[in-house]
Amino acid sequence: MTTAQFPASGHFDQLYAASDDPWKTRERWYEQRKRAIIEAILPSRQCNAIFEPGCGSGELTLQLATRCQWLMASDFCAEAVRIAREKTAHLPHVQVRRQSLPEQWPTAAQDMPPLGLIVFSELCYYFDAPNVARLAALAAASLAPQGHLLACHWKKDFDDRLLATQPMHQLIDTHPRLKRQACYEDEDILIDLWRRI
Repeated sequence: MTTAQFPASGHFDQLYAASDDPWKTRERWYEQRKRAIIEAILPSRQCNAIFEPGCGSGELTLQLATRCQWLMASDFCAEAVRIAREKTAHLPHVQVRRQSLPEQWPTAAQDMPPLGLIVFSELCYYFDAPNVARLAALAAASLAPQGHLLACHWKKDFDDRLLATQPMHQLIDTHPRLKRQACYEDEDILIDLWRRI
């Protein structure tokens, strides 16, 4: 993520300096429930390759790692990357990188195989509308035919958010190569799944 996208460039570094799990992803019911819904909404038990940008401390990464043969997770925050690497060090098919998006989106030819799944979890709030559209385009270009993009975001407002969740998902929905396949929504969360066409 570009530094300019964030209210303060050191904001996430400060959060991770105070805790190795700033959002309590291991213990909060919202986070546990979210991961269970993601598991349930995915159309296949296994896929070849997954990309999870904005992986944070890697709690969802651990879960996604059981569903694929190759996984790349990334985050722009150095401490988040360190923690996620530590959590996944025992998994040889997982790599965790520090990347600033959308500029450093990995290219298929150099960095990764065609992807069966890309997961935007709690990520797109921090981008403006043109960059959310750009992320959707990059995802569509990186997916294998019939591959899937999943976006999962909290619906309630908070200070760092640049876009509300519904308009953010609507932007992704307008990409001509992405067809919505499934949706889950309640008062807290919106999860959409698109298939590349």
